[in-house]
Amino acid sequence: MAIEIKKENKSNLGSWIMILLIVVLGVWILFQFVRPVKLIHVPRPEDVLPQSSFELVQAQLDIQGVLQDPVFQTLSSHISWPPSEVPLGKPNPFRPF
Repeated sequence: MAIEIKKENKSNLGSWIMILLIVVLGVWILFQFVRPVKLIHVPRPEDVLPQSSFELVQAQLDIQGVLQDPVFQTLSSHISWPPSEVPLGKPNPFRPF
C-alpha cells in the first residue's frame, strides 16, 4: 500500500482580492469613458427670467371683473352671431364639381 502525501491547498485570498480590485477598477474606468458628456449648460429658469415673470405665472384672472369693466362694455362686436345662413364653401369638399 502506497502512502500519498498531498500538499494542502492554501486559500489564495490575496489573489482573489487583487482580481476583484482589477475588475472594479476596469469597470470604473469603462464607465468614465462611456458616460455621456454635457456639451452645453442648461440654465435654470430662475437664472434667465426676471422676478416679474414669476409673478405673472402666479397671476389669477378675474373673469367677472373683466366682463363688468366699463371699457369692456363699450367695445363693439364686429361679427354677427349666430352666423348668417349663407353657406361658406361646398357642403362636401371631396365631391367633384
